Amino acid sequence: MPISAKESLNNLNKEVISCKKCPDLAKWRKHPPVPGTGASKAKIIIVCNYPIISESGNKSSSNSNTGQYKFIRKILNKTALSLTRDTYITNLVKCTPVKPLKDASGTGVKYIKPSKKHIDNCISFLNREISIITPHIIVALGIDVSNVILQKFFSLEKKYRNMKKIHMRLFENPSFKLVPFYDTKEVLVNGTIKEEEYVKDFESLARFLKTV
Repeated sequence: MPISAKESLNNLNKEVISCKKCPDLAKWRKHPPVPGTGASKAKIIIVCNYPIISESGNKSSSNSNTGQYKFIRKILNKTALSLTRDTYITNLVKCTPVKPLKDASGTGVKYIKPSKKHIDNCISFLNREISIITPHIIVALGIDVSNVILQKFFSLEKKYRNMKKIHMRLFENPSFKLVPFYDTKEVLVNGTIKEEEYVKDFESLARFLKTV
């Protein structure tokens, strides 16, 4: 008897948490990989870049992964979207990328952007999440995530460098539609996007969902 989408995601998340595909990250990471969360048959998957941990490693800080997911929940609560009904959040790379760093105090870690190897090792998890959930729309947060998804799932080799050019632009393939949004850090960290603007983008997304 086939297992449900919820059971499939639970099994996948166990694999994510125990993953050691990237030996460098498995050795030096301070926190376990972060699995996705939300509705098992979501119509929308929101894809963040990777779990963001503050330099102090404080998960409760405003720019930690906990803060990022909390912020997205806050935004969704202001729209017609819901993690229990139609939306799922995940990361392109499930680990917080780090590398060893030696300084006067000894050996620590430095937080870095994910490498091509990290992305290639982790993309199968996102692929399986998409296969299990079968969303209508994928929202890519930020230029880096948008470029990777366009390359891996749309066979588009061109790399965009200006987020303004693809912000809320619709890309389509036979399986799902892709809509690039600004990264949450533009609101939470850089302050280049106002929270009210972010809410409006998600309100537009909720309205668009009714048409597909």
